[in-house]
Amino acid sequence: MTTRYNAERSLFVLYLFCLSVLLSTVQAQENIVVDIVKPKISGNNQIFVFSGTITAKKQSMLSPRVDGLVNEVSVDSGSKVSKGDVLLELDTVIIQKQLNQIKVNVTKAMIERDEAQRVVIEAERLISNKHIPQNELARRKANLELKKAEVLAIKASQETMEETLRRHQLIAPFSGVISHKMTEAGEWVSRGEAVLELVGLNDIRLDVNVPQEHFSALKKETIVRVISDAYPNQSIAGKIQAIVPVSDAQLRAFLVRVAIDNSELSLMPGTSAVAQFEVQRANNHLLIPRDALLNNPDGSVSVFIIENDKAYRRKVEIGRTMDNGVNIVKGIDVDDQVVIRGNEVLYDQQPVRINQIRD
Repeated sequence: MTTRYNAERSLFVLYLFCLSVLLSTVQAQENIVVDIVKPKISGNNQIFVFSGTITAKKQSMLSPRVDGLVNEVSVDSGSKVSKGDVLLELDTVIIQKQLNQIKVNVTKAMIERDEAQRVVIEAERLISNKHIPQNELARRKANLELKKAEVLAIKASQETMEETLRRHQLIAPFSGVISHKMTEAGEWVSRGEAVLELVGLNDIRLDVNVPQEHFSALKKETIVRVISDAYPNQSIAGKIQAIVPVSDAQLRAFLVRVAIDNSELSLMPGTSAVAQFEVQRANNHLLIPRDALLNNPDGSVSVFIIENDKAYRRKVEIGRTMDNGVNIVKGIDVDDQVVIRGNEVLYDQQPVRINQIRD
């Protein structure tokens, strides 16, 4: 009898303990503390930030226009030059002597032409008195035309030689800076052999590889601000010059070329800079923290909202993910209270207690 009584008493005590634990658990579940936030209306514009490289529109590997021995190099790496400046001169001793010889031949040919002209005039006077035959006048006129042709031919040779002499100078085709010097005085250079590299600084652009998912968002009228690593505290207005509709298969990106006004900062090609693209969106979306999102087994996304001290699970459609949160396209309203802490243990229609309303 005593043994049975003790057993029943032990079972009763165990029942009371289990009931107490269960009530405590239910009470705890019914009083889950959560933090909430109200959705914010995201602005009409979104800023995309991408790094790029500053390049020059004009960048040339300069080579001499004739073969020859370098007599003088007037510039060095870092030299700033203007269009038309003489950068390099080849030895002109031989070509100058050849030109002098041609000039002598031109003078000789002109004298012979003038003499042929004189004898023609004399023949015309004599033939009027019938002192010479008619064919003599024709012969002298033919000789005059021949001498005139010789003068034209030799003058053409002189012009060719003068142009060849001018080509012994390497002239700057545009203003810029010499970025690389590849020859010195005393070296033999040939046509097509690069001797200097010239980079224009007035007309520069920023080449940016933009991820392919943003291709439809960028337009030529998109507002761009450029911040160079060399001048991190200053931004420059840019303009999209070209959007290359060909994606790099490895980078999964396309090229966007941004024109920059370099009149004030003197940016150097080859340096890096950041482009901020301000993209306008057609519709306003609601913005919530990423912590509010829960993944559903079917692959969809949901959030918990609070109504009358109860949590309700709602499926949402998300848009772009930004640095300060996620755009919600569909599923919540601007006045909803969205749970951002404690949502992992909630179930639908569970009573909750709000601890904090975050900004």
